[in-house]
Amino acid sequence: MDLANQIQELLDLSRQHLGEEATGKISQAIDLACRFHQGQVRKLDRAPYVTHCLHVAKSCLEWGLADTQAVCAALLHDALEDAPPALEAERTIGAFDPTILNLVGAVSKIRNLQTGSGDLPATYRRILIAASQDLRVLLIKTFDVLHNSQTLGVHGPTKAKNKASLALIYVGVTRRLGIMDLADALVEYTLPHLMPVQYLRAQKTINDLHQRGASSMERLAKSLDQVVGNGLAEGFAIEPKRISDFFYLTEKPGTGRLLLIGWPVYRLRLRVEDDDTAWRVLGKMHSIFGPLPRHVRDYLNAPRVNGFRALTTRIIWDGHPLNIHVVRKCDELANRLGVLAQWGISGPDPTRYMRLLATLGDSDLRMSEVHAHVLPDMLDVYTPKGDRFTFPVDSVVVDFAYMVHTELGERCIGAKINGIQRPPEYPMSDGDVVRILTSKGARPQRSWLDHVKTARARTLIKQALKSQEATVRGINRNPASSTFQLTSLTGKDILWSTCCLAVPGMPIVGRLSEDGRWIVHCANCIKIQGSQWEKGQWAIQPGSEALLITFTVRHRAGALLEVLELLAKMGINGQTIQGKGRTADIYVISMEMDGKKPSVLGKVLHELLRVSAVQEILSYGWRQPYDTASVNTTRSED
Repeated sequence: MDLANQIQELLDLSRQHLGEEATGKISQAIDLACRFHQGQVRKLDRAPYVTHCLHVAKSCLEWGLADTQAVCAALLHDALEDAPPALEAERTIGAFDPTILNLVGAVSKIRNLQTGSGDLPATYRRILIAASQDLRVLLIKTFDVLHNSQTLGVHGPTKAKNKASLALIYVGVTRRLGIMDLADALVEYTLPHLMPVQYLRAQKTINDLHQRGASSMERLAKSLDQVVGNGLAEGFAIEPKRISDFFYLTEKPGTGRLLLIGWPVYRLRLRVEDDDTAWRVLGKMHSIFGPLPRHVRDYLNAPRVNGFRALTTRIIWDGHPLNIHVVRKCDELANRLGVLAQWGISGPDPTRYMRLLATLGDSDLRMSEVHAHVLPDMLDVYTPKGDRFTFPVDSVVVDFAYMVHTELGERCIGAKINGIQRPPEYPMSDGDVVRILTSKGARPQRSWLDHVKTARARTLIKQALKSQEATVRGINRNPASSTFQLTSLTGKDILWSTCCLAVPGMPIVGRLSEDGRWIVHCANCIKIQGSQWEKGQWAIQPGSEALLITFTVRHRAGALLEVLELLAKMGINGQTIQGKGRTADIYVISMEMDGKKPSVLGKVLHELLRVSAVQEILSYGWRQPYDTASVNTTRSED
């Protein structure tokens, strides 16, 4: 289709969804887009680049984003990046509509000043922060990503995989916003490039299972007369599952995994008028076919986090499990399109997504933390009043406390779970009733970061740990004089810098890190800049600490022998030694040593760097020595 026809098609669609007045403004935006991208072509087919902008704008209308400013911003979403400077795109768009300029600015890439290329984490963070105030930003960007995903084949395999991985980042957010059809489309377009071999195998398997079950589903359709009509279900649909139903995001942004394809590969959706009818239909299905235990869920009265509403169950039909959804007619569209449902009629209803939007609006949030927030939720946990909160598997008491209220999390000392007192790090189970216990003197602990699963808890704990009132085990601070005393070598909250290798006796400085640990450097370290560093003093009590050190050596004969000879020369005991290959030429060694004062053990760090085989110190820290005598005694008593 040529450019003129594409423009006319968009204008016709606009008149259908928005009316004549809005179409006039969209026509002006089309003229601006054509001017800003004049002479630019797409790599795929050498078509004018503006056709991409037209497609993104068309997607807005087709998916339900019936919003004049959003469609105009979609048309101009690449203008700030690609328009020639002489056209003054920013000034022109601002004069056209300041709100549209804000939307376009939010979806534009942030350039890395050193490389000149796009800074993905910074761009993603800006989009999400802007989306917390105006969801249209995220939706426009997702439609942009969707169209780019449809043309990944124009790139080579490596570049296509990288771009598919970037597109996958938006799957979790769209799923959490309830736009399941859009998330499924993104998965379907990206998987062939992200994991081509697995995708082909999985697609073949699911097609074979669909064929094997087709005749069975025909027989089921004939058996549903008992639950359709006569005041029960008004209709039904037997839907084959898609490959996206078996795809789950993993913790690292831009990655995922395909579950083993197997039954059930079909879903039966029964449409009803109201709640009472839904329960009667569910009961009728159970009486005819029998339910599978532990698969009955009431998402009508307690909808999922993404707004999904239905009664769900699972039955056995012809020897295979089958998923059943009993859905009210008024919920069908919302279950597929989430926040986009009824946008142009009643406007968006963001209240269902406020927890997500509050997380997106945190300026300190990292991409991985936002990603963690949109991973599948599996645990439903309740307050004593019956309020429900949904969490990822293995979430702990502190996750619950922070989800209810920030202050509740900061003062948390534990909880009563089903009437039994548990510590803050205790993992919750599906269906638990939790009452948080607090104390005025309680403060967030850095160790909580090793246990929490929600992005909200992790972010708020870090913010509390960075405050000037935060306490660090092993450090006595005097904020008035910007000084501190280091009272313990073995504090878990102390981070020893490897660039200068500070050891007892050396002049030191320190400061709080982003995760609430205390970073220790030598006072003359070249990396010490700015006024945030505090001068320190050693105030450790005489003890028998062990030094744990991890370093790399060149992978050659006799490399480790040189290290052992150094320890023998200094009279130091090597308690444990572990090693693993990092590359063909580099080996990573972890070693624990004791038997000398900390000042002597510290000298090993500096002497190691003089050993020819040693490349660098990766990390080091102090802990109480491994007490073999107590272990042997315990074993003998057993």
